[in-house]
Amino acid sequence: MKADSLKINKVFSSGGDIHYVLPHFQREYAWEKENWQLLVKDIFSIYDVYDDKKPPEHFMGALVVINDGTRNGTVPVFRLVDGQQRLTTISLFLHALGQLVRESDAKLYKRIQRVLINEDEPGLLYYKLLPTKKYSDQASYLAILKNRPVPVNVDSKIPLAYAYFQKDLHTRFQQGKFEPNQLFIVVMNCLQVVFIDLNQNERPYEIFESLNYKGKTLTQADLVRNYIAMKLPETHQTRVFEELWSPIEEMLQERRTVGRSRLGELTAFLRHYLAYHAGVLCNEEHVYSRFRDRGETLDTEGFIEEISVLKRFAEYYNRLLRPENEPDQEIREQLQRLHVLEVSTAYPFLLFAFDAKDKQEISRADFLEGLTLLENYFVRRVLVRESTNYLNKMFPTLARDVDTNQFGTTLRQAILTKNYPSDVRIRQAAEMAKLYSSSGRPRLTFILETINRQLSAGTGAYTQLDGDATIEHIMPQKPSDEWKQALGENLMQDYELLHTLGNLTLVTQEWNSTLSNAPYADKKAILQNHGLLLNKNYFQNGPDIWNGAMIRERAAYLAEQTLAIWPSLGDAPEPRGWQERPKSLTILGEIFEVKSWRDVAHQTAECVAQISDDFTAVTEDVSSYFSLEPFQGTCRQLSNGWWIYVNLSSDNVKRICDSLIDSAGIPEDEYDLEMW
Repeated sequence: MKADSLKINKVFSSGGDIHYVLPHFQREYAWEKENWQLLVKDIFSIYDVYDDKKPPEHFMGALVVINDGTRNGTVPVFRLVDGQQRLTTISLFLHALGQLVRESDAKLYKRIQRVLINEDEPGLLYYKLLPTKKYSDQASYLAILKNRPVPVNVDSKIPLAYAYFQKDLHTRFQQGKFEPNQLFIVVMNCLQVVFIDLNQNERPYEIFESLNYKGKTLTQADLVRNYIAMKLPETHQTRVFEELWSPIEEMLQERRTVGRSRLGELTAFLRHYLAYHAGVLCNEEHVYSRFRDRGETLDTEGFIEEISVLKRFAEYYNRLLRPENEPDQEIREQLQRLHVLEVSTAYPFLLFAFDAKDKQEISRADFLEGLTLLENYFVRRVLVRESTNYLNKMFPTLARDVDTNQFGTTLRQAILTKNYPSDVRIRQAAEMAKLYSSSGRPRLTFILETINRQLSAGTGAYTQLDGDATIEHIMPQKPSDEWKQALGENLMQDYELLHTLGNLTLVTQEWNSTLSNAPYADKKAILQNHGLLLNKNYFQNGPDIWNGAMIRERAAYLAEQTLAIWPSLGDAPEPRGWQERPKSLTILGEIFEVKSWRDVAHQTAECVAQISDDFTAVTEDVSSYFSLEPFQGTCRQLSNGWWIYVNLSSDNVKRICDSLIDSAGIPEDEYDLEMW
């Protein structure tokens, strides 16, 4: 290894020939506006204090390269192991400066051109820097240097960077803030890097990893790409990257995100793929190390086969993220329904199911039945506002509970043991669960639209909103004086039901604006003549007033509709250890005497209330059981003023308590229930 401090002028061979190429493991150009702004700020800070007798120096970081010999006998070629973001950005800045003076200063324009190109070299050797092909970076960069239009519909950030520099330099030049020749001198002679030249015996991939493994700089997918290059001999790299890895990166782009984790698609896929194999979902920051551990057990041929399998699973994952890519219409439609329900937690199991279908271990009919069972499970969990935390532990192991010879039967049996919501729970939750939220709107819209479709079946009166559906609150979110007067002394209590199922329906955006907080009589007149049977059927003979009692009544009606569409898969077994009568409860070392399940719920909530700064946040996943006003049913008040609904089954109490202690950060070994 040889390290020198070089000016940018020297990095570009002082106007002579040089050629930088990016290895397979390099990621795409990733700098963004904040990085471009900082570079421009640094350059002009130097410009403002520049003294040609004692030029200031500005260190930009490191360039790590490996000498790759020469081309055409004279052009030195370097593989750029680290520093491509800096070098690409400087090149774009210089080209923007060159275009600014192209007509007014041909001499300076020519000097800048010699920095960026090898004038007498053929083909790609003509360019001193050759970016990666990912996200059309190379095509965009070459088009810019040729002064040609950038290819349309590219995801590359290179055109954005170039446009930013063009605009910034043009504005500053028009304002007389710099002289182009002087600015060129500043960039070439004041900006410096540490130029680290590796010899052929050193492993550039390991250098790359040690320089960049900081979590923020590179994604886990970037590090996996580097590891693949490190693991493979040079003789296999080109084929594996071009035929296997590059198609994976094309399908699953890290700039797009998956689910609530907001992980990039490729990182999320790798995480779910590893969970499918290991039976446990690793933390995001461990994806690379888990992949590496798996790779270390394989020889070269085995590792190439692993990447081949990875590509096949990436195709499955692409269909989960974008069901329109599924060629089978019936499967595509079912995947689209699951996609709306946001079932990314189930992806490890769905990867297993896709693979089993393709290996003909299960039939197409089995696969479709599995998708239907999962829809049933997820919809019922939405209706009772079940916490999703449990699912990240459940789905990676679900395949172990399923027999491919009896796929549908064993999957059904397994689901029943996974906190499957009973009909009783759904009927209870319909009255109290606050289903309306910004994140939950697509799922709620799907449920209401499906109810409308079911009501319309066989009538010839089906009306579809075609993506124009919006959720309407019958009792409005911002009540007018007329609404307040109509609700009277029950206003606060009734408004606890604002976001519950019975108070929500579907209309078009146009009708949503019209209805708004109009009086109930006006709303009813519109809804009873509405095109959707979801509205027409109910409100034609519906109540003449609208209050908490009417909301609960409609909630019960809609609950029965949902149970008809997504019927119970069977009786879920009572969780072990919760069948008996409770005796005592120990929380954080303090022992409480409890005589009933109501006591357990009350005491757990009370302890959580005492240690939590934000009780609303802690109870978010079970918010339908908590209120600042007393419930009509059996309830108890906590010391912080909140009320908890306690007329619950042992199953519901366990679920609520599990959610509370998890949200409050109480360790499992600090919460113990003793039974008689």
